[in-house]
Amino acid sequence: MSQRSHILMTRTWMKQVREVAYDAEDCIDIFWYHNGHRNCNHNPIEGWLRKIIRPLKTLRAMHNLAIEIRDLKARALKVSERRLRYKVEAAFGGASDAYTAGHSSPDYNDLDRWLPALNIDESWLVGVSEKTKSVIRLLEDGNLTHLKVVPIVGFGGLGKTTLAVTIYKSPTVMRIQTRAFLAVSQHYDLRILLQTLLRQLIPITGDPRSSGEEMDPLRGIETWDISELIGRCRTQLENKRYFIVLDDLWSPEDWAHLKVAFPDNEKQIAALIPMIFTTWSLCPLKNLRSCSIKRAFKLDTCPPLYHDLEAISNSILKKCGGLPLAIVSIGGMLARVKNKTRAEWEKVCDRLGSGLETNATIGGMRRILSLGYHDLPYHLKACFLYLSVFPEDYEIKRGPLVRRWAAEGFISGIHESNVEEAAAKCLDEFVSRSIVTPTRIASTGLVRCCKVHDIMLEVITSKSIQENFISFIGNRQYSAMGHDKIRRLSIHNDSCGGDKEQEDPNTNFSHTRSLLILRCCKKPLPISFAHLKLLRVLDLEGCQWLSNEDLKKICKLTLLRYLCLRRTNVTQLPKLVGRLNELVTLDVRDTSIRDLPETITWLGKLKHLLGGRYRHWTSINRVKIFEPHHALRIPRGLRNMKCIQKIAHVDIASSSHAMEEVGALSQVTKLFAINHEFGGEKWKPFAASLNMLRESIRHLSIIHWRYKDVGLEIFLELESPPVFLEKMYLWGKLSVLPPWILSLNYLTDLSLRENFLDGELLRQLGKLPSLVSLKLYHASFMGTKLWFEQGLFPRLKQLIVDNAPNLDELRFDGGASNLERLTLAFLREPAEGIFGIKELLRLREIDFFGEIIFNSLVKGIIAEAKMHPNRPRLE
Repeated sequence: MSQRSHILMTRTWMKQVREVAYDAEDCIDIFWYHNGHRNCNHNPIEGWLRKIIRPLKTLRAMHNLAIEIRDLKARALKVSERRLRYKVEAAFGGASDAYTAGHSSPDYNDLDRWLPALNIDESWLVGVSEKTKSVIRLLEDGNLTHLKVVPIVGFGGLGKTTLAVTIYKSPTVMRIQTRAFLAVSQHYDLRILLQTLLRQLIPITGDPRSSGEEMDPLRGIETWDISELIGRCRTQLENKRYFIVLDDLWSPEDWAHLKVAFPDNEKQIAALIPMIFTTWSLCPLKNLRSCSIKRAFKLDTCPPLYHDLEAISNSILKKCGGLPLAIVSIGGMLARVKNKTRAEWEKVCDRLGSGLETNATIGGMRRILSLGYHDLPYHLKACFLYLSVFPEDYEIKRGPLVRRWAAEGFISGIHESNVEEAAAKCLDEFVSRSIVTPTRIASTGLVRCCKVHDIMLEVITSKSIQENFISFIGNRQYSAMGHDKIRRLSIHNDSCGGDKEQEDPNTNFSHTRSLLILRCCKKPLPISFAHLKLLRVLDLEGCQWLSNEDLKKICKLTLLRYLCLRRTNVTQLPKLVGRLNELVTLDVRDTSIRDLPETITWLGKLKHLLGGRYRHWTSINRVKIFEPHHALRIPRGLRNMKCIQKIAHVDIASSSHAMEEVGALSQVTKLFAINHEFGGEKWKPFAASLNMLRESIRHLSIIHWRYKDVGLEIFLELESPPVFLEKMYLWGKLSVLPPWILSLNYLTDLSLRENFLDGELLRQLGKLPSLVSLKLYHASFMGTKLWFEQGLFPRLKQLIVDNAPNLDELRFDGGASNLERLTLAFLREPAEGIFGIKELLRLREIDFFGEIIFNSLVKGIIAEAKMHPNRPRLE
């Protein structure tokens, strides 16, 4: 039998084993589904009646389940016999790698792909500096009074987006006041793209208590038609010098559709477009030599056997064909090798085959990227495949991702006290292996958001389909068709409201255990929630079609562990939510849900209760404000939710009984509370409970939303303050800073707003040993001078100063020596000025935001930035 026949037979056998395992798990879930219906009622009388009637209704289901279990045992025996009969193990050891090395999926197209690089460190890049200067010269040369377009072309992995981002962040471009960076992609939605452009071009200004367009000029943007969106874009750009990056643009026709939004006026204008269809091309990196092993393969120091490894590293680089994506991917794998010996690296080199050294094709790079998958530990492979549920160019948020991984059961078997923490470590592992690229990084170094390179996404998607791990609707390359049973389903935006005829209306969704529908304004295929009895994970973020009636059906899915209703139009949770016995995460952020039903307290396994709404004031989301009237009202009975860890945000004025009970919940780590009534009486139950949570709380937010009402005095003298607190947000007037804050040795992130504190604030906070981020929002500081003296804030990396009303001088005099990000907003120009920027030797970014930007102030900062050794970027 040929090797290929062995491989195909092994794949068939593996599919049979996988389907038996899936069906066995379905049987267990069906049993728990019926068992859950028996135990989901907390009304004693109704529960007694159900105990009599329910067994009669479920008797047939249990009988069918017994028959299915018997059939499963027979199937398992047959599969085992086939393995012995056809000697599958003879090919099993190398089947996966051999198949990957010789297989090129017919579904792949040699398409242009872009490399997410929004936080890339240019010091690691080869040849980018010269290319950046070359493109900037193209932008500046010639006619400066008409629209200038500079396409960057080449196939995926060459670093087109890396180059575009480097140019976008260069000092030359940073001086252009109006800028935007848009990810277009092959299947872009013109309406969403124009909305994204306007959100970058038009900042949200005004007081949070204002209303209408005075507060938010983009209010109602979701309802604007295409012509109005284009008109607003042209109005915003008219008579301005602007710089726009359109990333991942595919055809001249796409550019023809988009360019109507960009007026050609009498200013110097530039558009930088990484694309596939013009003659100015980006080539693979040449003459790399070894790039030094340290630089090419991301090693902090060169191995002791540097000269022994140099030759083999050159061979690996040659097979990478000069493609940055391939180099980074293989580099991430080599960095994980424990024994950095020539023999180990030669194994990697041999596995690359001919690689890309003779022909830099997409197929060759796909083969290289596949090695990263086979190099993963077993428990990471399911998490890796799950990344394919997200559409192209999607920014993946850390929190929701790790909570979904945990809900899917991917982290089971790992010995960790907290499953979500173990899932977070998996994401960090992917970052270190360059499987995902960070797009937002906190000052603490924590990766907040990430993206998957499009070619890597194709590799993941292909493997997911091979293993029937994920099915897709709304993707032109992949479809739910062809799978015997759909286990996990991802519905993308382009399936909503159209192309329904492309899918089989008889497709069976009853075995679906995970359903992800993102950004769908119209209801997709006629999937009935009532038929999804095995569903564990349901993410409906941004689904505007979702109704309160749909929620009633969803709340009958008793196996649900994860339910996200974020950014939907639902207004009320039904009482049926109490049936969701297995629910771990309930996310109702950015909805109109305020009052939670009393049955919410029946959810004994719930860990994450997330509500409320933020408004972001900068494009990079570093400056945000909670909208006070969007907090949740929780009923009595919170003490029954023994597993609860995160509660955000709760209205304490309407949840006083719940606040008395929260102190009994020893697992709570995150607690956000708000009061918008006058006086501090409503805080008493909350403060009493806070004293009981001193060892568990890690993240605390206290908001007293009354401008000049001294309502937080009760927190000045807590009996037992939270000793392990890491993040704190304190909004409300205080006579003095609570003294216990100065003893928080673990505090890394502190945000203050409308506290009206005096000039001693910095001297008090400057001694906190772990403080990395300090955000002084509106009216938190009332002094005239912010002076960062020598020795203060030893670890501070991020500082936000937002509209300190009396500020005359901001001075850095030896303090905050590790500061990297400085964000400033002023209602009036400081009379004395800003001094000491040059003393901040690690400074990388300076951001201005707000209603008024003073030219003299900005010019002074720009002048200092030019002389600074780091040349910090200005926004």
